[in-house]
Amino acid sequence: KRYGGRGVAPPPPLELQDLIWPDMEDRQKPWLTEIGWTIVPENSDPQVMHADICSPGGDNARRPGRGRYHHFAWKTKPEDRCTTNIVPGGFSEGCATWDDYSKWSQVSGNAIIFDSEMLHRGARTKPGIGWSSTLTLQVCAGTGWVALNDRVGKNLMWYTQQIGWEDGAAVDAFIGGSWQPLMVQSRLQSGFYTVVASGGPVSGLKDNELRYRQPTTGSFAADPTSEEGFLVGTIVDALYDGKRLEAKVARRNGDGTYRVVWKADRSFSDALPVTSLRSLSKKEESASTASPWSSASSSGEEDDNPLSRKRSGRSSSSAEEKSAKRKRCAQLETPAALMAQVFDRGWAELRDGLPEAWQWEVFEFIESCFDRFSELVIQELESLRDFWDPCPGSLERHGAFAAAKVTERLKPHGVAVYSPGPSQLQEAPWVSNGPRWYISVTQRALQRWAGDAGAGSLVAPGGEGLLPAPAPPAGLLELLHGHAADSGKMLRARGLGWTLAPAGSDPQAVHADIWGFGAHTRTDRTRWPHILWKRRPGQLCTTEVVPEGFTEGSVQEEHFRKIRRASAPAIIVDSEALHRGAKVPAGAWGSTLSLELCTASGWDAWEAYETGGTTKDPTSPLDWRMLLIAPELGSLTPLVGAPAGRAEIFEVPASAAVFRDGEVVLPFASWKSPKGKALLAAEQRKWENIEG
Repeated sequence: KRYGGRGVAPPPPLELQDLIWPDMEDRQKPWLTEIGWTIVPENSDPQVMHADICSPGGDNARRPGRGRYHHFAWKTKPEDRCTTNIVPGGFSEGCATWDDYSKWSQVSGNAIIFDSEMLHRGARTKPGIGWSSTLTLQVCAGTGWVALNDRVGKNLMWYTQQIGWEDGAAVDAFIGGSWQPLMVQSRLQSGFYTVVASGGPVSGLKDNELRYRQPTTGSFAADPTSEEGFLVGTIVDALYDGKRLEAKVARRNGDGTYRVVWKADRSFSDALPVTSLRSLSKKEESASTASPWSSASSSGEEDDNPLSRKRSGRSSSSAEEKSAKRKRCAQLETPAALMAQVFDRGWAELRDGLPEAWQWEVFEFIESCFDRFSELVIQELESLRDFWDPCPGSLERHGAFAAAKVTERLKPHGVAVYSPGPSQLQEAPWVSNGPRWYISVTQRALQRWAGDAGAGSLVAPGGEGLLPAPAPPAGLLELLHGHAADSGKMLRARGLGWTLAPAGSDPQAVHADIWGFGAHTRTDRTRWPHILWKRRPGQLCTTEVVPEGFTEGSVQEEHFRKIRRASAPAIIVDSEALHRGAKVPAGAWGSTLSLELCTASGWDAWEAYETGGTTKDPTSPLDWRMLLIAPELGSLTPLVGAPAGRAEIFEVPASAAVFRDGEVVLPFASWKSPKGKALLAAEQRKWENIEG
C-alpha cells in the first residue's frame, strides 16, 4: 500500500547493491518479495529446517556462487542478537536430511544477510524472556524473477513489489560514458527508464544505469547524519516560483540537493537546492505539527505514508500553490513526453488538470452539456432504479434497459445513455453486480458542428463532407498527432460525454475500449487516445489501468495484480490498454468527463472492419458516427452561401421537454405511477427477450 501509488519501492543504497548484486544483470528490475518480522513465544523449540525459496523439480536451479534471493534479518535493539541456525552450503532445493541437522551452526549478530535458498531455521527461544521477534526483508535479483514465479504460488506473488526509480526522482544517469545528474521522466513496466536531459528525453536506460545522486565537485556532501543542512523529516518552507510553500524533507541527496513532499497535496519535488529551503519559525512549526502530516486522505483511504506521491483529492485554493505545482510538473508534460508514456504504459497523468494552453471549444462543449444534463440524467436513472438489474435469464447488461428508456426521453436533445462494462464483485465468484453508464453527447456535437450535413456544411480537402469541429490548440494537436503517419490528417471524436456510476459501486470489469487486429494490429503508435478529466476543482480521476496491458482485450488473472490507479485531475489513456473505472465512494454518484479520439491510423482500422471491442457494424441500431475534427486551423473552406456562426439548432417536439430558466424539464414519466411501473416491468421482459 505504501509504494502502490509510486509503482515501485526505492532501490537499496549503491553500497548494498554492490554487496548483494555484484553482477550488473542482477540489478535490472529487482523485486521486494517480503517485508515484516517473525514472532515466537518464549521457550519454543527450534523451527523445522527449510529454505524460503525452493522447487522440487529443480528447474532454473541456482548457479554456484550466484545468489538470487537475499534475506535480511535484524534486531531493533543494539544489544540483541540474531540467532538463526544455518546449514553452510545447504542449497538442496529445500530438501533437509538428518545429516543437515548435524551440520547447522548458529549465527550471532545484530543483523545478518543470508541466501533464501539455503537451509536454515529459527533457533530455540529461551524461557523467561517473553516473546521474541526479528525484523525481516527479502529481495529478489532481476535474474531470479522467472525462477521465483516457478517456485512460488500465484497467491503469494500478489504480495511482491517492484524495486526501481519513480517518476520525478532525482538520479545520476550513465549517458555517453559519464554519470550526469538528471530527472526520471517515466518507467515502463518492462523496467526501462526515460530521463530528462538538456537535449531532450533519453530512453531505454536500465536500473544499473541509474543511481542515487552522488557528490559533485564543489557540492555539499549530504551526510544524512550531519547536523549541517536539513535533516530528513524537518518541516520547511520551500521556495518555488518565487513563493514559499510548506513541505517536509524526505531525502538529502548526495549532491546536496533535497527531495521534499508538499503539505498541500502530498506530491513531491526532487533536486531542490539548499538555498530553496528555509526553517520554520517556532510559531510556524508549532502550527504545522498541530495539523498532522500523516492524516488520512479525504478519499477515505488510510494513508500511513506521509511521503506518498498519491494525491489526497483535497482542493488547493491558493493560486501560488497551483502555480508551483504547474512548474514542478512542467518538464514532464511536453506533448512528446506525455504521448511516450501513453504509448508505452497505457496512460499519462496531467497532475494540474487540462493545461490552460489546451483551451478548446470541444472541451467547453462537453462541460456545457455536463452542466446542463448531468443532474437530469441522474434523476431519470434514479427513477428507474427498480429496473437496473436485468431480468432473470437475461443476457443484457446491468442498466441497459434503464439506459434505453432515458435515451428515448433525451434523444431529441442529442443525448444518449449507454451501458458499458458493469461493476464487478471483487471476490469469487466475480459476478457483475451493478450498472455503469456512459452519457454520450456525440449526436449533439454532430448537430452542433455538422448540422446533420445540412446548410452550412464545410468541405475538407479530401472532400469528406460535414463541417468539422475546430482544430485543437497547437500543443494538444502535437500530442494527438504523436506519430508522423497521422500528422496533418483528419482527427475524429469517437465519443464525447461523461461516465456515470452510482454511489458505492464496485470497480468496473477490466476491459479495453477498442483495439486493432489483422493487418491493423497495434505497432508503433497510439491510435485511439482517450482524454478524461474532472469538472470540479479538487476532484481526481481514479481510473485503474494495467501497465502495458495491450492484449487485444484479453483479460487474465495476472492483470488484476498489476492494476495501477491514476490520481490526477486529468489523464490520457490509450483505448487499447486494459483499464476499468475504480470503486465509487459511498454518498455520491461518480462521473468523469470524457473525449475519445480516433487518429487517421485508427480510422483506417475502423474502415477495414479490423477493430475489436468497438466494431463498425452497419446493421447495429447504435449510432457509431464520429465527429470530424479539423487537422489544423484554416484547413477547411466554407461552401458559398453558408450561413455564419454555429448556432445549436434542435427540433425538439413540444411533448418531449420544456425549458425553465435554461434547464431542461422532461414531461412526467409514466413509470413513476404504480400502474406505469407494472407496465414497464412487462416491457423490460419483452425488451430483454424473456418469455412468459
